[in-house]
Amino acid sequence: MARLLRTAAQRHVPLLVTSNYAPDELLPNPLWHDHFLPTIEAVKDMMDILVINGPSDFRRYPVAGSSLDAAPPAFSSGRIICPGSAHQLGRLGLFVPPASRSRVLTPTTQPVVVKNADPDLLWVSFGSLFAGLTSTADYLALADAYKAWVIDDVPSPAHADASMAPAWQRFSNAVDVLYDQDITLFLVGAGPLDWDVAGTDDVQPVDLARIASRLSLLGRSAADTDNEGPAGS
Repeated sequence: MARLLRTAAQRHVPLLVTSNYAPDELLPNPLWHDHFLPTIEAVKDMMDILVINGPSDFRRYPVAGSSLDAAPPAFSSGRIICPGSAHQLGRLGLFVPPASRSRVLTPTTQPVVVKNADPDLLWVSFGSLFAGLTSTADYLALADAYKAWVIDDVPSPAHADASMAPAWQRFSNAVDVLYDQDITLFLVGAGPLDWDVAGTDDVQPVDLARIASRLSLLGRSAADTDNEGPAGS
């Protein structure tokens, strides 16, 4: 990337670049940040930095009539379900698969143990999908095959520790894929499942605000509410 930026400058190619982060905050994961420092220095040397900031996340308030005005219909029909009782799930047409339905999928190169893989529904635990070495390519392949996903045993983002950081980043990548591919998503966990409440900076996904805005489109089912309508599976 640094070479690309410097080559563009040498050839007088105009560049206008946007980012959700200040240059020094790019690629914040400590495993890779040092490798990106030459690119950060190239950005700071070459470009004028203009900060555009404010208190509102306009991704949640699209302009009427714009292409963003309509959320993906299948994705936004999903739900965040806490604590995930059989009663809650049943009212949504979801039933915990028996152990006999478990199988191993290999969407690309990484095997993933899933609880159910019917043609219309993928049911997998958070740990099985994100604790290993899966990638965006895996999520894209699974999204092509299954149009509704249940991810259960989702830990609370407010109580995660640093060891969970890679899993949360993979989860963030998967949410982006499911949103873009318009896949119905059900997240099930003991809770609280609130991505608007940031945990520690070294645990949360890189773009927590974007993921929170994506997940805000999902309805919520909580143990003390009884207004869950059928969403289908």
